[in-house]
Amino acid sequence: MLTYFDILKLYEHYKTYNCNESFLNKYKTFPFQRNNHSWWNWSGKDFPRVISLLEFEEYSKKYNFNVEKLLTINGKNDPELQYIIRKKQYDIDYMSDVIRYDLHTINLDIKNYDFILMNQTIEHLYNPHVCIKNLNNHLNKNGMLYVTVPCNNIPHDTPLHYYTGITPMGLISMFIDNGFNVLEAGQWGNKEYINKLFSTNKWPDYTMLNNPGENDINYPAITWVLGMKI
Repeated sequence: MLTYFDILKLYEHYKTYNCNESFLNKYKTFPFQRNNHSWWNWSGKDFPRVISLLEFEEYSKKYNFNVEKLLTINGKNDPELQYIIRKKQYDIDYMSDVIRYDLHTINLDIKNYDFILMNQTIEHLYNPHVCIKNLNNHLNKNGMLYVTVPCNNIPHDTPLHYYTGITPMGLISMFIDNGFNVLEAGQWGNKEYINKLFSTNKWPDYTMLNNPGENDINYPAITWVLGMKI
């Protein structure tokens, strides 16, 4: 279990890299020209996922995501897949088998995945700590788990919606406490997005935001973490 002092140390490390002016201003001049993938056009997509995708592309270059076995959780067509070179891809769709693919009890035949990709799922897990631990058990040593999760959200997919969001420190602590080193972590959000999210009860895309790249740590919308199994 993490102590109070462990939490302070993790927070200072996270804050150093993700709450500085350089990162907060990174997307102020927003790269609209990057919206050039016809199979995952940004129009109609929840905007925070665009930011996390741009960050994931950088991680793919830094860590060279060239894997033997990839497991995707509820996301066999996730846009991050364009940045992962893989020999074999296995997919889990929870609704196709709610017993076998329940992450609280999951026990797949394969236990040596090199990379697990799980987007926008943790808020639908009533005990996410157990689920992260179970995913750890399905990875090779030094295998990677990448997760995105809302920091603020509207109710959806009820009754399987247990949290409106998880803060960056919540996600980082969850990873550390369940056998991962955190390689990367980040968050994005702004007041305009949050206001539109709750006033319209819909997920705003980039066309609905006047300043889509503005990042305000006081109004987080999404966080992401890349962890490596110890």
